[in-house]
Formats: sequence, structure tokens, C-alpha cells
Amino acid sequence: MKLLRRILILILAIPILIIMIFITMLFSINGHQSNDTVDQPLTLYPLVLSYKPYVTEKAKEHDIDEYVDLILAVMQVESGGCGTDPMQASESGFNEKYPRVPNGIQDPHYSIDVGVQELAHNLKAAKVQSSTDIQRIKVALGGYNFGSGFISWLQQNHEGIWTLEAAMEYSSIKAKEMNWEKYGDPPYADKVMRYYTQFTFVVSDGEFIWPIQDARLTQDFGANEGGYHFGMDISAWYGAAVYAPHNAKVVAVSQSCPANGGYLGNWCPVNNFASGGGNYIQLEVEYQDRKLYIIMLHMKDIYVSEGQTVKKGQAIGTQGNSGNSSGSHMHVEIHENTNRGINTFNGLIDPKLILGGL
Repeated sequence: MKLLRRILILILAIPILIIMIFITMLFSINGHQSNDTVDQPLTLYPLVLSYKPYVTEKAKEHDIDEYVDLILAVMQVESGGCGTDPMQASESGFNEKYPRVPNGIQDPHYSIDVGVQELAHNLKAAKVQSSTDIQRIKVALGGYNFGSGFISWLQQNHEGIWTLEAAMEYSSIKAKEMNWEKYGDPPYADKVMRYYTQFTFVVSDGEFIWPIQDARLTQDFGANEGGYHFGMDISAWYGAAVYAPHNAKVVAVSQSCPANGGYLGNWCPVNNFASGGGNYIQLEVEYQDRKLYIIMLHMKDIYVSEGQTVKKGQAIGTQGNSGNSSGSHMHVEIHENTNRGINTFNGLIDPKLILGGL
């Protein structure tokens, strides 16, 4: 009888143990993902990205072509790219065609035009210096959400510094003035920043930084038993943020390969000067009257596009395992005066001589 009772208890306990193990694994996995992706901006919806060519055109027309990524992040938070007023710009003073009421604009392209003008106005009012001037950008975003009166109020009451507490204070003041239950969205600036690729930024006093922070060397530059390694392999973890090592121009990108589909003999992207390099970014750097080409291979995500300028320390993508790769890492290769010298001695430079030791 006792034996039967013990068997019954054991049978009842097994499902509970399985559930406990599953919950433990789930929390462990989620925690690991949280640590690994803390440096990565959230992904823009495809519908938002579909507007990028038009956003780029309008940003250039209104002299804020450096802020295309910011405009897209605003659209993401405002509408996810949906509707006839994706920038939610109907109530802007720049809207001269449609009623200035919520969703009054009935043409998404006109909405983008008005929204870009409104954002340009607020960037100027907030005295934003560059696309990496994050604190002033938050002030400008507050102006986009609350109206530009927020910027002058912030300058008068909080030394022009955006904080969530200041935004909540202003929202409360305006709600009472208007006799409304709510005015604006106090955490709006933080919401936009979660989608803004340049929000993720690292700072260093040196001329260059390593593109992955806290990385370890997995294969050094130079001759080895297998032949010659034309760059350095470094790794932190799959999905670790990759930063621009110096102010640069993006001269080539490829993001057509499966992010975690690497294996030896995988020559993706085929018919490409960097065949086998997987997803990659190549930067052109002007340094001490020299022109350096830094290429970073086997990436997961690419945040930048060809022709874009980037600042040192700006997040430009993430570490992956794409192309001719046997595991998650990033290959860094540097050539001088040639942007097609990958895996050759043409202008080849040991990355340590430029980027420093790990």
C-alpha cells in the first residue's frame, strides 16, 4: 500500500517538475536575450521602411538628410506606417492643404512632407547639433509631440534639458489649461529613441574603437597553419552590437544572407567582391591624409545603407553567423586605397595597427 502511494505521488509530481524546469529555462533564455539585445534598437515595420526613399528625398529637400533614421522612428511610433497620415502631422502649422484636426491629412506623402518640415523646425528650435546629439534630439521630439511651445518652456524651466519628469509636468500643465484629461504623450521621446539606430552609441577618447565592445580575439591576423588570415576574427556574442570604429562613409553593404546560416563553403553573397562574407558593411575612413577601407563580415543585422555617413561609436549592426562562417563572430579587414582588396595583400593593414590591441 505504501509503495502504491509513493508511485502515485511520483506520478503526480512529474508534471509539476516538468513545468518548473520549463519555467526556469524560459526565464533563463529570456534573461539571456535581454542581455544580448540591450544595445539593439527595435525593428521598424516593413511598411515604415517602404517609405524610406520618399522620406530620404524630403529630408534632403528640407536640409535634414542626416536625420532619415529619426524620421522613420517617429513614423514608427506615430502610426507604424499605416493610414493616410503616417506622420500624424495634420495639426502642424505646416499643413496648409487639409483640416488641422487629428487624421485630417488624406495623403500619406503629404503627411511625410509636413511631418519632415515639423521635425526640421523642432530640431532647429532645440539647437540640435547632429544626428548623435541625443539629449537635444529628445527635446526636439518633445516639441514634435507637444508642440514647439514645449521647447521654449523647457528652456525657461529646466535649462532646456529633457527628462520624463519635465515632460510629465508640462503635460499636466497643458491638460489643466485645456481642461483635457490628457495632453500629449510624456514618454514619447523615449519611445522614438527605442527605434532610432543612432541612439545606441559608445564613446571613446581614442582615434578609433573596436567595432565590438568586450570582444575576444578568436583568430589573429597573419600567417597560420591554414595559410594566411587577412584580417582578425573577434566575437562577443551572437547579436552583439557593432559600432562604427571611426567617422566614416558607408561605401558598400550586403544583407541578403541568412543571419545565422553560416557554414564553411557557404559563399553567400555569390557574385560579389566579398563572396562568402555573409552580411557585411564596408566603411571608407579619411585618416591622417590616408584613405582606409574597413570591412566587417558575417554580420546579423545591418542598420545603415550605402552612401550614409556614420559617426565613431554609432551602432551600425550586430554580430552574426552569415556566409562562409563556422560560428558567430565578425571578421575585420583593413586595406588602404582600395575598396576591393578583400583577401588580398593589396594595401593590406594589420587591424591592430589601426584599431589598437583588444
